[in-house]
Amino acid sequence: MKIKFLPLIAVFFAATSIMTSCLDNDVDQITYTSETSITGFSLGTLHIDRVGKDKNGLDSPYVDTLDCSNYPFTIDQINRTITNKDSLPVGTYIDKVITSITYDAGMLAYKPKGSERDTIWTSTDSIDFTDPVEFKVYAYSGVEGKPYTITINVHKQEPDTISWKKFDNNPFSAGNLSEQKAVYANGKVYVFGKNGNDTHIEYSDVANDNPSPWVPVTDNIPSNIDTYSATAWAGNIYFLAGGTNDKQLYKLSVTTDEIEPVGTETFEVLIGGNDTKEELYAVINKISNGVSNSVSHTYKNGVWTEDANPFTQFPAGKPFFSNTTTASYNSNITTTVALCYNQGNTANDTTALVFNRISSDNKWEERMQNLPLPNLENVTMIYYDGKLYAFGGGYGEIKPFSQFYCSTDNGLCWRPVTECMAFPAEFSELYTAHSKNYSCAVTPKLESETSRGNFIWIVWEDGSICRGRINRLGFTPKW
Repeated sequence: MKIKFLPLIAVFFAATSIMTSCLDNDVDQITYTSETSITGFSLGTLHIDRVGKDKNGLDSPYVDTLDCSNYPFTIDQINRTITNKDSLPVGTYIDKVITSITYDAGMLAYKPKGSERDTIWTSTDSIDFTDPVEFKVYAYSGVEGKPYTITINVHKQEPDTISWKKFDNNPFSAGNLSEQKAVYANGKVYVFGKNGNDTHIEYSDVANDNPSPWVPVTDNIPSNIDTYSATAWAGNIYFLAGGTNDKQLYKLSVTTDEIEPVGTETFEVLIGGNDTKEELYAVINKISNGVSNSVSHTYKNGVWTEDANPFTQFPAGKPFFSNTTTASYNSNITTTVALCYNQGNTANDTTALVFNRISSDNKWEERMQNLPLPNLENVTMIYYDGKLYAFGGGYGEIKPFSQFYCSTDNGLCWRPVTECMAFPAEFSELYTAHSKNYSCAVTPKLESETSRGNFIWIVWEDGSICRGRINRLGFTPKW
């Protein structure tokens, strides 16, 4: 109810104190506290928008209840503010909120939305918190406490949903690029690609989470670059260039854009790197008695060494995407997973090729997948949010860019992602419109600025970019 007689109540408090002080000395004098603090605040059960499945298996919105009693609220007694640092889920209604509040002796009042007058608070009041609400405590001594501002924060985005933004006004300086591969290094997304018979390397600075105009790398670019071989390792970018059987290794400095050859070996495939073990993996052409013997090698401390158990079944001519993780049970053991399109001619061509290497075994093996990844055209693998994701063009009835496939067990099982982590419907059309040419890189989390980074960058044939990120990875930490 409205406090129409609040001044009278205050006078009553004061009069009570005066009357007791004028009684006979045999009566003990009562002194009322002047404390006016709110000492506890919590919420009750609220309503929230949900999306479920109807009897036909279609998405159907409905309103559910949410127990909010365990959401912690921080009471700042100095600034007289109360708020929840951990926001309520998106879709939570806060226009009719039941609260539980503890405060010093006296009376608690609040100012309802749209009102200039105070109302006495009761535990059954349904309060509108869509805007901050002012509360104050009136002590029995007649002291009116300084007001508290109570704010209830609600997420404006679904935390686990990925949001996308497209940047159209950012064309490649070299024109359309095919046979692309993108890598991230030193705050930049580098794209290796071809325009006709010409090879180009261009980069966009994404350090501030927005792409800058593409800048071409022009100094000392070797001919016949294998654009699919580009690999970020040890703070720089490595790639192969040359003829089919005499490709050499080159290093691109991401600080100076200088390119220089590395060693004299000839290569067939550059697989990827393991920064944890400071190793780079490749297939080297070794000719013995006139016979070519291409087997897996490891580059460490400036020396290429043939694996003790050499692997020879890596297909050439396709991009490899690799990632290394450290074992949870032993920080000295790493697992490197490599993935590529299956270009063979057997029944197994229905699935992409996955290879793995455990550092304790020091050998490559083809991964036998329990839940295989479909052999998606122009497949890409990324490591994002602690998981492996794969996607790409269509396969069979699967449309291009129709969904992500996720693996949490180093490529053993690949499950289609059906909720939250999704591509916009237009990506399938963009894939076709750009002649199936695209590449992808991931910005890692920037430790110095915890709400920065964590973006997926899809680069299309003309240099336009689509940027995506799971919403919660961009939230500023509150704790």
